[in-house]
Amino acid sequence: MSSNDNIAIRYQTKRRPQFWFKAIFSLGIWLLWWRNDYLALTRRSVVRHEGVLNRRERAIPLNQVQDISISYGVIRRLLGHGDIRLETAGSTGTEVTMKNVHKPDEFRAQVLEQIDRFYDDDARRDAPEKPKEEPQEPKEG
Repeated sequence: MSSNDNIAIRYQTKRRPQFWFKAIFSLGIWLLWWRNDYLALTRRSVVRHEGVLNRRERAIPLNQVQDISISYGVIRRLLGHGDIRLETAGSTGTEVTMKNVHKPDEFRAQVLEQIDRFYDDDARRDAPEKPKEEPQEPKEG
């Protein structure tokens, strides 16, 4: 009997329904975790959200941010990904670390810009208001 005598060949699959259930469930958990792990920049703070079941949230007011460090290797730099570390006033170490952030230098620039706006708004609020000058009548001459 030669190999040309075969009409059909079927191999046993290792992909049973349990495999697909586990794969979809694992992907769903990973997707939930990924969507709930982020840094948010607001007008007054930087907020770190993480966790799906056990939620953690850390807000750092912009006036306490002392340093924003970015680190990445050669390959991650080519891909535009890096780690962000925020240090605050009064702490001895890194307060917030976020790994594999897309375009971390843009995020740092946005934070620094927002810090400048924060201090400009405070300066305007603290400055005394100038009295409004009444329009003077033209002098007849």
